[in-house]
Amino acid sequence: MRWPLASLLGASVLLASSAAASPAAPAALSRRAPVPAGGDVDFYNPLNRTGGHMLSILPDSDLGEPINVIISGRSSKSVLSVEGFLLWATSVHFGVSCLGQANGTQQLANLGDGQGNQTQGSGDGNNGVMRWNYYDPYIGTCKETLIGGNHFRWWQQIGPDANSGAYFLAVSNEANLARHHEIVVNGYNTGRDELVGNATFPNGTTWEGNYYQATVEWIEAGVLLNDSSFGINHAPRVNPPGGEAQDGRVALLTVIQTVVSPQAT
Repeated sequence: MRWPLASLLGASVLLASSAAASPAAPAALSRRAPVPAGGDVDFYNPLNRTGGHMLSILPDSDLGEPINVIISGRSSKSVLSVEGFLLWATSVHFGVSCLGQANGTQQLANLGDGQGNQTQGSGDGNNGVMRWNYYDPYIGTCKETLIGGNHFRWWQQIGPDANSGAYFLAVSNEANLARHHEIVVNGYNTGRDELVGNATFPNGTTWEGNYYQATVEWIEAGVLLNDSSFGINHAPRVNPPGGEAQDGRVALLTVIQTVVSPQAT
């Protein structure tokens, strides 16, 4: 059964970005069928399952960071593989930390899927932090490490109790290395909104011959996260004037791969 967004939210919202021009669609786009969806459910609500949270878990701390973007399990099957997810992330200008630089404290998350507390990313977690690459997919994440910018941590809901395939992202804007990558004021909200804007360019996004189209539905505060600073890492320093550390909204992105690179076929 599909996550009942319509009853909770009303009409979906498409957030267009005016930050940069959209990539041109390839000539072959109309001749390629989109990659089928990976599953028939957007995600399973971690809050309805044993141990599930929508805040990340910082070791030796009672604090966490809001998991404020979900890549739907109804996204293309190709996007839901780890390799495919990282290719899509590159198309929206994020990449792993360059030159083997450290990712700081590894965070965990419990998505209520029976895996317990998962380390960010896959394997040893070194790919668990994706940094804004400043439009340079090769060494641009080094710049983000030095001067700060958008970044996210990610986990996948693939456990035996709730195998949706969805990716859960904790997105935020961080300060520069000199400030130890602390989250900037209002950084949880702005980081999320910037990623959504990049993902939903009208003509889609692309990397290495792969093309994607994404749409967004907004899950309002009070469903998965609250408009609150309680338990939030870096609060109250990150609180905007008169506001809370994060506004409680979660973006649900459905990413469809419209063209698969010939190199992958």
